[in-house]
Amino acid sequence: MSQTDGPSRVEASDLSVALQARTIIERLSLRGEAGEFIGLVGPNGAGKTTLLRTLAHVLAPQEGAVHVDGRDLAHMSPRAVAQVIAQVPQTTSLDFGFTCLEVVLMGRSPFLGRFELESSRDRHLAEGALALTGAAHLAQRPITAVSGGERQRVIVARALAQQPRLLLMDEPTANLDIQHQLQVLSLVKGLMREGLTAVAALHDLDLAARYCDRLLLLYEGHVLAEGPPWAVLTPENLATAFGVRAFVAVDPLTEAPVVTVLGPAQSPQGPRSPNAGAHVHVIAGGGRGARVLYLLHEAGYRVTCGILSEEDTDRGVARLLDIETITVPAFSPLDEESRSRNRALMSAADLVVICPVPIGFGNIANLEDAAAARSLLLLEDQPIEERDYTGGAATECYAALRVKSASATLASVADAVAAVLAAHTD
Repeated sequence: MSQTDGPSRVEASDLSVALQARTIIERLSLRGEAGEFIGLVGPNGAGKTTLLRTLAHVLAPQEGAVHVDGRDLAHMSPRAVAQVIAQVPQTTSLDFGFTCLEVVLMGRSPFLGRFELESSRDRHLAEGALALTGAAHLAQRPITAVSGGERQRVIVARALAQQPRLLLMDEPTANLDIQHQLQVLSLVKGLMREGLTAVAALHDLDLAARYCDRLLLLYEGHVLAEGPPWAVLTPENLATAFGVRAFVAVDPLTEAPVVTVLGPAQSPQGPRSPNAGAHVHVIAGGGRGARVLYLLHEAGYRVTCGILSEEDTDRGVARLLDIETITVPAFSPLDEESRSRNRALMSAADLVVICPVPIGFGNIANLEDAAAARSLLLLEDQPIEERDYTGGAATECYAALRVKSASATLASVADAVAAVLAAHTD
């Protein structure tokens, strides 16, 4: 649906925008190449909508300039701007009984004369845009008689019918169900191959990471971070911009970052155990200990962990929570120095929790050394026989530990830890 003659590019240089004597954007720059999908993320009030309105030439910057295809928008007529830039705003007021097709045909108005009627080509483009957004069945329905999600798809179709070189979208997935969120963003992503450039403000960080080539994280009118999603959506950046503690992992299917918000960055911890301050050492790995580490940390225990690969998911959680962890390089055996440190932590701990991790010859030493623990809790969500990759050695070792251990499941770990610690203090 996009025009492809010549490069499509937007460049904003040193923009400063003030509204009602309040500076909203200050010295902000952005550059988007042809075929690039740029996501604007950040908290409310960070300047995302103001930046989009400035890029669309709806707002005039006090300083700086916006160029599209090398042309300064300040020197272009509104009609000329509308021929290269299309917008999907946050809200659209359409109170008259236009049909949805008529609304989409409005996207062709920049290309028509003052009293010129739409041609068959215009109608063909409008119908095609409705079909692309999954809204063809709405063509003859009044825009006032459709749902909020259906209206949003019609507005996106109107922008696409405009055949823009630059597409600006402010929360384009607002009011859409999951299916149509994916449909709209997949559609926009597909149009990048035709040379379209898109800039979208998105609240959903996971969707932004999945579909955008590059993100700009805005904070108080500035660019806090810019780059590929994995470089922008870091726990440190999210803490600064949103004031939250967050864990960021990589989705194995999409290979995009996935953000899990744990809580406010500076909030007090959750309900604390009567034995808060007790030392609990966790044997984790392969993501099986992430939830355990989080729950015990929130309960106020002094948590340590080991031995983990540096690339292990549990290692990322431990790092986020500032939990002392013994690590070894990825795919390396557990060396004697690491084992010695791990044994020391287990011997000093009030309780050692063994998560239901797969056991191979590379990490069976964790089980062997757990015999030094004063108190043990085995989390047995999956039988050891199903995660024993040592030919039975791990099962034998586990049986010896079970004699001196309490047992629980991941779902009951917080209560089980509290009960075991309470029993040892009585």
